[in-house]
Amino acid sequence: MSCASLPGGDRSRPGREPDRLAFASLAVRQPPRGYRFSLDSVLLADFAAPRCRGAVLDLGTGSGIVLLLLARLCPGLSRGVGVELQTDLFECARANIDANGLSGRLAAVLGDFRGKVPGVPAGAFDLVVSNPPYRPVGEGRRNPDSGKEIARHEVACTMADLFRAAARFVAPKGRIAVLGLPRRLPEMLDLARDSGIFPERIRFVHPMPGRPANLLLFGGSRRRGEGPEVLPPLCVYAAPGRYSPEAEAVFRGLLRK
Repeated sequence: MSCASLPGGDRSRPGREPDRLAFASLAVRQPPRGYRFSLDSVLLADFAAPRCRGAVLDLGTGSGIVLLLLARLCPGLSRGVGVELQTDLFECARANIDANGLSGRLAAVLGDFRGKVPGVPAGAFDLVVSNPPYRPVGEGRRNPDSGKEIARHEVACTMADLFRAAARFVAPKGRIAVLGLPRRLPEMLDLARDSGIFPERIRFVHPMPGRPANLLLFGGSRRRGEGPEVLPPLCVYAAPGRYSPEAEAVFRGLLRK
């Protein structure tokens, strides 16, 4: 699901020349067809950044954008690994890590995180992040592009699969940060409980003031706390075509890094 378009991106030659995210000074190559990241990934990186340190794992990393942004935002990120099932996206992630000079801190691995992934040990990550497919199979129209369908519908990974994998890979005192649909919050809370993850932070994302939330940012921890903190809602746009002060603050934060 896409909340909004990205600012400062040059998408004139997808798959040939890297997209250039002016606000983050990153060159990001993506497949010429199929799934392409959106503002959702930027919001996830911003949400996860305050809890980001040590070893970080991105489940379903796509072109690697969340890890690339976290490497910019978080000096304490010592090692980041992105696991990707689709070969074309994995190749883009690997190329993007190299192109942005981050091969010493980040790596991409081709694999299915529902099972064992070579070189990705269980219980070894201080933070696990994911921008998963949000919609169950059968909801809405099927996308004729298999890459987009895998990214948007639970064809290759369900929400339950994601929480089980996050619980398996996160360290005993680690945290997770994932995206979801607001209406699936009760399901996410149940899955977190069943996986031994305690809800820590929740933030609802609205397209504009007065509009219902269409995205949910969910943070959890292996450590029991006082219950989830509900952060102030984030509105992406203040008016059609004009970003809100909250969204602009996210972009400014990346510009300062």
